[in-house]
Amino acid sequence: MYLEHFELHTSPFREEIDPEIFFPDAGRDAICRKLQADLEDGKPFVKLIGQEGSGKTLLCKVLFEQLTGDFEVIYLENPTGSFDDLLHIICLDLGMEPIGEQMDPVEELKQLLRRRKKSSRRVVFVFDDAEKIFLATLERLLRLLCELSELSVCTFLFAGRPSLNTNLEQLTVYCTGVDIENGYRLQAMTLEESGRYLIYRLLAAGLNSKKHREVFTGEALEKIYKSAAGNPRMTNILAEEALRKSCSEKSFMVLLDHVGTEPGLRKDNKQAAVPGFFQVLGEKKRLLAAGGIVVVLLAILFFLFSGPEEFKKPPIQQGTPAVTDARPVEQDKVPGSMPLKVQAPEKTAAIPVEQRQEQSVSIQATAKKEVPPRQDIKEVKEKKLIAGVAARNGEELFQERLRASAAWLAGAYRGQYTIQLMMLASGQAESNVKKLLVQDDYFSIIDNLHILRKKTTPPTLFVFYGTFPSMDAARQVRNKMPVFLRKHHPYALSIADALTKTED
Repeated sequence: MYLEHFELHTSPFREEIDPEIFFPDAGRDAICRKLQADLEDGKPFVKLIGQEGSGKTLLCKVLFEQLTGDFEVIYLENPTGSFDDLLHIICLDLGMEPIGEQMDPVEELKQLLRRRKKSSRRVVFVFDDAEKIFLATLERLLRLLCELSELSVCTFLFAGRPSLNTNLEQLTVYCTGVDIENGYRLQAMTLEESGRYLIYRLLAAGLNSKKHREVFTGEALEKIYKSAAGNPRMTNILAEEALRKSCSEKSFMVLLDHVGTEPGLRKDNKQAAVPGFFQVLGEKKRLLAAGGIVVVLLAILFFLFSGPEEFKKPPIQQGTPAVTDARPVEQDKVPGSMPLKVQAPEKTAAIPVEQRQEQSVSIQATAKKEVPPRQDIKEVKEKKLIAGVAARNGEELFQERLRASAAWLAGAYRGQYTIQLMMLASGQAESNVKKLLVQDDYFSIIDNLHILRKKTTPPTLFVFYGTFPSMDAARQVRNKMPVFLRKHHPYALSIADALTKTED
């Protein structure tokens, strides 16, 4: 294992969020301090924007550890429910009794917050993945924030992708004292910052800097940076895969060839999914096809000039009119072959040598034009691939995986574990999953996929992978997943917890 090979205590690039391993460069530490100041100043609304995998959740968790005991944090990891659902969760987290007569949720929340104000405590409501909040819910949350501003006891912190800004721009709700523009944006790491990031993570995992002065070479670092585009999560994935490959080759340095690429990160990298070997093979086959056509043409020429006796012209006597048997040649209409048709012999005048040569060249040119071209090998492969995907029925595959999940859920009672791949909450969630299932990558692992549906508006779909006897077994499989699955940021959990997530 590469941990023993490099003498590391833990995996340096594991995907679990650990506030103890927080890389302060690339502006992260400065943003964390500014967010802390905003919360201490009592600002009602703050947002944190960043691309997927840029470290929003990690920064929030680091921020909470730096807050004093005067703050209470209510963390909503996946705020995709309705306004009433979110408010109910918030009130429960604040200490509302789950049983008994319930008052209006807004009034219940105000009453709970008044108690915090009496004890001089502030509350921070964190909406992670805030871009997933339904627009109607988002609008009601901002209205609620306007109503709560008179209490001056809480802050809404929205952490989400850039699409969160787009959603906020569509709203018509504004109120005095709430600035929805107030926030910060996480930027991608530069090449130099990526290098320092790799070293920081290795040292945090126990690397002996004296024994291993350099692990990632300059060429390997540059390739990781170009492929990950400065994104911390993708940098982790590529760096860990490179360490594993370096270990398998008994090397204590990560070289250029040890680093893979992530085609999904670069839109212009359309060739990344096609191995270079097959590209070269295709070129060779096209050359062979062209060579075959040339051989056929040469054979035709040889047949015309050195064929059977009845096709040969008798020698022309100088000074005397020569007579010969002329047999006009017609090309057969069957594609791909050119047998010669023989007509009844008839006496014709001798044809001069120059004219016969011109006719031969004309025949050769005609034969060359009418030889059907070979179809491009790559084009044939692409057509077969498209035909294979088109032949799959996304609806049938979707329903089959829903049915299979019924037996899979029995693992909850046997203490088994699984891996959550993704959670989709939108009107297009079902159609998007159906499109994924017919793709080659997902179709190849379809027997391991299990789909659960939660009845929300719009519906919420959960996609899980496999069944495992222990958490460690699930994590080991997760760590070795191909990149097209790992880009969803999968994580291991018990099937019982997975079932709890999908309960109505």
